[in-house]
Amino acid sequence: MGKAVKQTELQHGDQTPGGFALFLRALRAPFLVASAIPVLIGATLPFWLRPNGFSFDCILFLKTLVAMIALHAGANMANDYFDARSGADRDSATRSPFNGGSGLIQAGLLPERFFLRGSLIALGLGAAIGIHLSLVTPGWLVFGLGLVGVLAAYGYTAPPLRLGYCGLGELAIALSFGVLPVVGAYFVQTGTMSWHVVVASLPITFAIVLVLWVNEIPDVDSDSRANKRTLVVMLGARAAARGGVLTLAILIFVSLFAAVFTGCLIPLTLVAILAFGLVRTVVADCWNNYDDPKSLLEAQRTVIRLHAVLGVVIAASALIAITS
Repeated sequence: MGKAVKQTELQHGDQTPGGFALFLRALRAPFLVASAIPVLIGATLPFWLRPNGFSFDCILFLKTLVAMIALHAGANMANDYFDARSGADRDSATRSPFNGGSGLIQAGLLPERFFLRGSLIALGLGAAIGIHLSLVTPGWLVFGLGLVGVLAAYGYTAPPLRLGYCGLGELAIALSFGVLPVVGAYFVQTGTMSWHVVVASLPITFAIVLVLWVNEIPDVDSDSRANKRTLVVMLGARAAARGGVLTLAILIFVSLFAAVFTGCLIPLTLVAILAFGLVRTVVADCWNNYDDPKSLLEAQRTVIRLHAVLGVVIAASALIAITS
């Protein structure tokens, strides 16, 4: 049985992964883009909103980016550790590159303590950079945002918060990978705050929640057995995959139009509606295949592309405002 499980866990990666490959898989490195995108949006929004005294600081941008990626990596490793301890990812028959964790603990390729120590180191690095940024920017906003980010990242699966186990995980992700990093990156660059930034962050916020939502659908059974009460588990796979996915998809575009029509995003950002084909694929696949995890793989791939395309369009459009 153990050998069969190990073979299953290896099917999504190298058959004989080396140390560095294991390290990247433990970090879930390809998904760290999800933390870079909101920082990119927040750092480029000033080119459109043009607050008084704005001057782009590349070094501050890079520090913000590293801090956010470190927090994300720490959250990923903490998630693997605590989900393994709770049994949420144990012997998951529906594990894929997009859900069910890295599978490295279950395959016996890395010990649990590696993930615990790694998460603490990564979160500590992110927190240290965040404290530095709070000292070189006015007020305590950056410190407050960073503190909430660290708590949400570690507390997503870690006790005593265990946000992902009590229906608050989606909210934690919305804040940690949407509103907060956009607002934080903007404030680091400008030293100012505006409601326009919050509104501008909403499309990417709903997009990252949709990514999480779609990836939670195949895990409904394993999460239920581990008493991990995500909103998807509470709603049930059918309702979450149909009503939930459709609602989030609508909210992405409604918030995008709202941000443009209130002047929070440049009108050029509406070119993102060309990504409607990606949204249609996600909605249709989830609607028709909510009970077949293998058939959801295309929706899982597509929703990640949707998030990336939307983020790049918003950031690039803001940069184009330099010429206007």
